Amino acid sequence: MGLREDLEAAKATGLGELAAVADAASLEAARVAWLGARSGRMKELKEAFSALPGDQKREFGRVLNEVDAALKEAFKSAQERLAGAVQDAPIDLTMPVPAHRPGSIHPISQVAADIERVFTSMGYEVIDGPHVEEDEFNFGRLNIPADHPARDAQDTFWLSTGKLLRTHTSSVQGRTYAGVGSGALTPPFRRVVVGKVFRYEAVDATHDNTFTQVEGFVVDKGITVAHLVGTIKTMLAAALKRDDVDIRLRPHFFPFVEPGFEVDVRLLHGEGRLAKWMELLGCGMIHPRVLTMGGIDPEQWQGFAFGLGLERLTMVRHQIGDIRLFNGADLRGLRQFT
Repeated sequence: MGLREDLEAAKATGLGELAAVADAASLEAARVAWLGARSGRMKELKEAFSALPGDQKREFGRVLNEVDAALKEAFKSAQERLAGAVQDAPIDLTMPVPAHRPGSIHPISQVAADIERVFTSMGYEVIDGPHVEEDEFNFGRLNIPADHPARDAQDTFWLSTGKLLRTHTSSVQGRTYAGVGSGALTPPFRRVVVGKVFRYEAVDATHDNTFTQVEGFVVDKGITVAHLVGTIKTMLAAALKRDDVDIRLRPHFFPFVEPGFEVDVRLLHGEGRLAKWMELLGCGMIHPRVLTMGGIDPEQWQGFAFGLGLERLTMVRHQIGDIRLFNGADLRGLRQFT
């Protein structure tokens, strides 16, 4: 069989195969078989054509180009046909709609947003600081020197650089005082911090090594414990969505406040955990030494500060019994808050 017969047979067979393809896989197989750059049938015919003498090339060149163009056009038509078949696929309108599972805001984020809203309404500035902190701001400026035993209660994660993962959001309070000392900030100010903190804790139903803390602090003239109590009650009423919140203060030692208090909470008409007194947060009047180290005259300015774990507050609000729900991977628990 001569080259002309080969070209005519290739055209007829190739066009037939390309017209018969029914899916993308068979179309690709036909392309490789006929138009493939390495082993396609047209490559073989072009190699046979290149071996012809010059006078025969003039005779068969036009035929070769026609066959090549026809096969390429047939391949393009098959592509368009298959694409149209996919787009025009019938839709069964009787089929049920795929189930749509709505997402939800994490319960910690829900309570954090409520906390921020209530403090913003009271004129507080919502701020945050770095998770990787300097010893100076996490401890030093808060009246906790290197040899102070209070550091033992806040065992934390130290880095090789000498920095640490912050153990409390009070580190932002330390940074605020540094800003006052440098002249970048002047009293009065009201600030609240909501952010992650880290401690070397054994994880169980009520403790975690990573949790969220709320820190609020005020520096102004004429500030008393009465202002502190009123602020705490307003915050808890908003967070727990109750107007029967009752609190009591018990004396307690914190290095950066004097006097310091533990705050117990109960609901006057509550049931369960808050039917009786429950310890929930710590607070106090900012220690004069802390103000002095921040360049603030404690004779003219006073302040209060308080801090609480947001996980504990959320557990009370939603009657959650295990803190590990918040950082765990069990979506069954989190989907309850959709």
